[in-house]
Amino acid sequence: MKDLQRYILQDKQPVICKDEVTWRTFMNNGDNLLVAQDSAGKFKVVTVFLGFNYGNTEQPSFFQTTCLGVTSEKRPQYAASWEKAMLRHRGAVKCGEMLTEFEAERAAGIDRSWEFIDCHVTPGELQFMLKSEAEALRVMPNDQKHWKRRGRMIIFCFDM
Repeated sequence: MKDLQRYILQDKQPVICKDEVTWRTFMNNGDNLLVAQDSAGKFKVVTVFLGFNYGNTEQPSFFQTTCLGVTSEKRPQYAASWEKAMLRHRGAVKCGEMLTEFEAERAAGIDRSWEFIDCHVTPGELQFMLKSEAEALRVMPNDQKHWKRRGRMIIFCFDM
């Protein structure tokens, strides 16, 4: 079911705001909306509070993380809570840093390339889905300090 309520943050928690003047005042203050903003190599990652539920009542989305400087059609990522938004933000920062390093190595003639078809951020992990398990095995025959292979996924673990 679509959620048409307006929200403000109280102690980092979205709460319904029935008073339009209060909501507009809250929303007009950029400090209330910016959750995090970081440079990530040649990219910039921004996470904001939206002031409304972009999702629905079953799967709310109050926060949006966007990676600026990406030339692809990568869509913003959404989260229901401040904590999940920060996980997505940190994952996007790490991804931006890694992509910048990868491009610098490639420009220097170092080929550590592997192509992924999708990327997901989960609590504590950044998951890259490769085309096949054989490709994942070629790229990473053995697990490394922060890197693991699961089937056709190559996973960077934040909490190791």
